Amino acid sequence: GRDPRRSLVQWSDLDLGRLLLGFGHRQQALAALHEAVRLAQQSEDHVCLAHALLLLAHAHDGIGANVWGQLDPSAAPPHPRAATQTNLLQKCILRSHELGLPELAALAS
Repeated sequence: GRDPRRSLVQWSDLDLGRLLLGFGHRQQALAALHEAVRLAQQSEDHVCLAHALLLLAHAHDGIGANVWGQLDPSAAPPHPRAATQTNLLQKCILRSHELGLPELAALAS
């Protein structure tokens, strides 16, 4: 079975990634979000995985958060990884629909 001590670790990595993006620490945020994806896959936490995919798409696009905690597209670097972002967003939308998370699907659209 699953280790109950690890059941929420993927969510803490997701929150850490969101926090790091908010402070503009993109590389550290990417590392935390990749770890959140890995742990969510291991623990079969599909909801966390869908949220992590959305944040990863934004992080790969170079987007950080503004002072209100909202993602700021004006902070994107000059050469965004459009293919990576599109792939992550498509995965996020698909999982969101499968899991009945219309709000997350709308954010990813």
